Amino acid sequence: MRYTFGQAEAFYWVARLGGFRAAATHLNLSQPTVSLRVKELERILGGELFDRTLYRPVPTTLGSAIYADVERMLSHAEQVQRRSKDAEPMRSLLRIGAADSFAALILPDLLASLATRRPSLQVDVTVDFSLRLEQLLLDRSIDIAFLSQPRVHERITIAPLWLIDLVWVVGKSLDFEGDIATPGKLVDLPIFTNSPPSGLFTTIQMWFGTHGLKPNRLNTCNPLTVIARLANAGTGAAMLPREMLRLSGHDLDLRVLEPEPAIPSHNLCAMWWDNESAAECADLAEMARQIFSATSETRGPGAAPFV
Repeated sequence: MRYTFGQAEAFYWVARLGGFRAAATHLNLSQPTVSLRVKELERILGGELFDRTLYRPVPTTLGSAIYADVERMLSHAEQVQRRSKDAEPMRSLLRIGAADSFAALILPDLLASLATRRPSLQVDVTVDFSLRLEQLLLDRSIDIAFLSQPRVHERITIAPLWLIDLVWVVGKSLDFEGDIATPGKLVDLPIFTNSPPSGLFTTIQMWFGTHGLKPNRLNTCNPLTVIARLANAGTGAAMLPREMLRLSGHDLDLRVLEPEPAIPSHNLCAMWWDNESAAECADLAEMARQIFSATSETRGPGAAPFV
């Protein structure tokens, strides 16, 4: 007995969206219908496709083995439908993961460009720390991630986009001597940053570690715009992407300090699976790069890079 297109489609969207309810909503079907189609496919293939004992269904070895083939099949089917002049366009979903500062600085223009090019595209955005975004991509919970310092994985493309320029800032009302930031001078100040496992949190710990120190008071919160305002209040210091200072508001009265030692730059990258959606993700990454370049030109030739 052969499987049907509907069964394969149900399996694919359960695996991609991480749940039967989400797949049913996307396919405009009832949840029992989606569950039945997956069970029928499992019976035909002779094995379970999902481990249902966990919080959400996770593909089994068999499910993982057929996922890429099913994805290619559905992609080919979509291409056939697009070539039909009388066919209605298939619904499309793009799940984007974005680091906090990328979401604030680039994402609005990126989504506006997407809306112009593909008005029927449905977009789902997740804003989180880079390490979590990387895991979401590995779990196939998102299609593309814009994040910093990703690790290398098999069958995943990493496209470096630009460098992140990080700076130490303090409020001008803070009684801080000089314009040089050293681990020794900052160690007793309250430090405002994202909570772990954020890249900023790790970078701060490593920066102090170069002098064998740990900051005595790390105060964590989100998002970066709030962190900038906390530093602006004059009660502590913060490490931020330079461009976030502009986005946080012209009413901020912050001093940018010269770090000793220098703060290593981060790489802002796009990351996606090497599958049938790779070309679309590569185009999206290039769109983001162009938006960044246009923003850099607007800020002037002497402007610093940002995330």
